[in-house]
Amino acid sequence: MRILKKLHRRTSIKSKGILYVMLLIAIIYTSVSILVLSSARRNLIVQLKQFHLSIAEKLAVNASDPILSGDYGFLMEQIRQLISSGQIKGVSIVDRRGIIIASDDLGSIGKSDRRLSEKMENTIKNGATQKEISESDLFLSVEIDGDILGFLRVNFDWDSEREALDREFRKTKIQLIYLALIIFAAGIGGSFVVSLILTRPITSLSKEIEAFDREIHSGSGNLIDPSDRDETIQLRHAFHRMVENLRNYLEEFKKMSEDRTKLTCMAAIGQMSAQIAHEIRNSLYAIRSSISGIERKGDSSAIQEYVDIIKDETLEMTIMADEFLRFAKVPSPVPVQCNIDDIIKRVTELLEPDLTESGVKVITEGDNGIPEIMGDPALLKQVFMNLFINAIQAMKEGGSIIVEYSTSWGWLEVHVKDTGPGIPEDIATMIFQPFFTTRTEGSGLGLATAYKIILAHHGDIKLVKSESGACFLITLPLQDNRDTKDKAVFKYETPEHKEQKV
Repeated sequence: MRILKKLHRRTSIKSKGILYVMLLIAIIYTSVSILVLSSARRNLIVQLKQFHLSIAEKLAVNASDPILSGDYGFLMEQIRQLISSGQIKGVSIVDRRGIIIASDDLGSIGKSDRRLSEKMENTIKNGATQKEISESDLFLSVEIDGDILGFLRVNFDWDSEREALDREFRKTKIQLIYLALIIFAAGIGGSFVVSLILTRPITSLSKEIEAFDREIHSGSGNLIDPSDRDETIQLRHAFHRMVENLRNYLEEFKKMSEDRTKLTCMAAIGQMSAQIAHEIRNSLYAIRSSISGIERKGDSSAIQEYVDIIKDETLEMTIMADEFLRFAKVPSPVPVQCNIDDIIKRVTELLEPDLTESGVKVITEGDNGIPEIMGDPALLKQVFMNLFINAIQAMKEGGSIIVEYSTSWGWLEVHVKDTGPGIPEDIATMIFQPFFTTRTEGSGLGLATAYKIILAHHGDIKLVKSESGACFLITLPLQDNRDTKDKAVFKYETPEHKEQKV
């Protein structure tokens, strides 16, 4: 059994296919050849016996008239021709008395033939024509209209006839051998082509798996054992090796992602600290200058002016601290059943003065029959508020904000597009990073906050390509889809991961 398994592993499908096809052809051909040869031999013997019988019957018909007339010359001439042609070996014909009247042996003419006489008497008693064929002799009665006139025995040369049969049989065998060579040649070629067609996709897939494995794991060796020639075994080994390397790669990638997340958080904290220090330093500088002015001035009106500056700077630092705290806090949505279109309408109402002043119109499309979702209306309002404010500030000469709704595979898709100048490609990958802004008066936390809020709702937000202006796609799970999601832990997705999506 081990030898068979080892042979199975070390033999390719093409070789096994050819071997199996040849074995099948051999079995079928052998069975058919045996049937053909046995049938051919049997048919030749039957045809030969029929030929012998026809010669005897013809001789019996021709012998009836000479027996009646007593002229045996014509009958002897016929016997001589048959013997000289080799069709028969010997003939004896007796009349009703049992006397031999014609024979190839001239010395036996006029003598009685006891064996033929007995057979003739038995035939007369039975009252029927008798035909008896022994191994080499054929006995037949001579009669006219049912009257038996005599009896004849025809002796055939079976040895020579067997040789003739063997010659015909050998010809048949040679023809079958030629036919076998043709069939085996065609079978080998056909099985090789079919095996090649069947194994080519398997071989190609194995090579692609090996190339993919080397791409994700450059240190991996040859995935295919050279001793394994079976393509299916090679494919199975390559697949298992690829799965193992892919699992290791994913584990390494997960560890690297965790390390990168930590570095990203540390960089964000450093950037946040620098931003806070810069803003606090500016405000402290203004406060220090105001205090110095109070110390120098004795006028109450001047002192009040410096006090107002201190109040304004203190308020600005308080607002800035609140923004940083809100961004640092992980959103915790309180989901309720809500309609996104109602939230958009509420945002439009709140920004109505800014929209009117900037000459910006809000257009909604596909708002008929929007399914409701489970979400926090206050947090979602903040998301769309940030997107609308950015669009208004980008379209200084007026334009349109287009909101499109659609559903796809259990998700609600909301496209928010504007007709402004759009976002340059060189900064498109950084817009969701904290503190990134192109405006001097901006904090750079609007889109970063929106990004975190959408992720907290198990959704996605990304910048998609648009012919004109900026276009954001927000994807939120519908209520049925949300029920199937894991809501136990909120996982923060790093902005670098978001950059890959954009």
